[in-house]
Amino acid sequence: MQWYYAIGDQRHGPVDQGAFDRLVADRVIEGRTLVWREGMVDWQKASLAEGVSGLVADDGTEMCAVSGRRYPRLGMVRYEGKWISAEHRDAFFQGMRERIAQPIAGINQGDVEQVVRRYGGFWRRGAARFIDSLAQGLITLVVAAVVALVLAQTGTLSAEGIGKQIAGQIVGQLLSSLACLWYEVFFIQKYQATPGKMALGLKIVRTDGTDLSVSRIIGRYLGSTLSAITLGIGFIIAAFDAERRTLHDRLADTRVIRKD
Repeated sequence: MQWYYAIGDQRHGPVDQGAFDRLVADRVIEGRTLVWREGMVDWQKASLAEGVSGLVADDGTEMCAVSGRRYPRLGMVRYEGKWISAEHRDAFFQGMRERIAQPIAGINQGDVEQVVRRYGGFWRRGAARFIDSLAQGLITLVVAAVVALVLAQTGTLSAEGIGKQIAGQIVGQLLSSLACLWYEVFFIQKYQATPGKMALGLKIVRTDGTDLSVSRIIGRYLGSTLSAITLGIGFIIAAFDAERRTLHDRLADTRVIRKD
């Protein structure tokens, strides 16, 4: 019997029953780990899957990706499906900032996965922003067209009609800004990247491994406006920064890295 299992966003397998049982015994596979084998309709939590035995009840600990030892989950940070203890957190992320490979323990019976952070280059990031600008421009055009249709029903000869025209244009600008903000929040929260960045193999992360909150995404978006109104200098500084940070990356404590 061949098993597959998922840790974070990565799927592993196939492994035979003996290897699978060892993974369970080593607590690499836990009750909440998603597993699948031939004959199952869909992936299930290991605790609910038939043929899984020897699961240990959740004791509130996780295996540290650096040391391979277990620590209380409280106080650890999670990065791309891996857990890092507070003891090793600073060294782990400092190493990633310096593009040093860090070993990930406990995967596939002793095999280790090397994680290297590669920052998104200036031109790649520029191309991604160009794609996003086109998409947001299209959103703005759609909003403007809808507002124009509404305003077409309003006369412009009277003072009242002119006032409605001006108010309508202000509302249109506000709706366009909110739509572009939604674009950023929705995609970054769900995929860690906007469509432009996804197309260029980039994603947005924090240095401590935590996901971006909605408030941080909004702050980063507003910071990008600041990068733009400074004659683009906020974007250009990424070309001279070791971590390819723009002004809004600095303000939001984020990094743009390559997924490949």
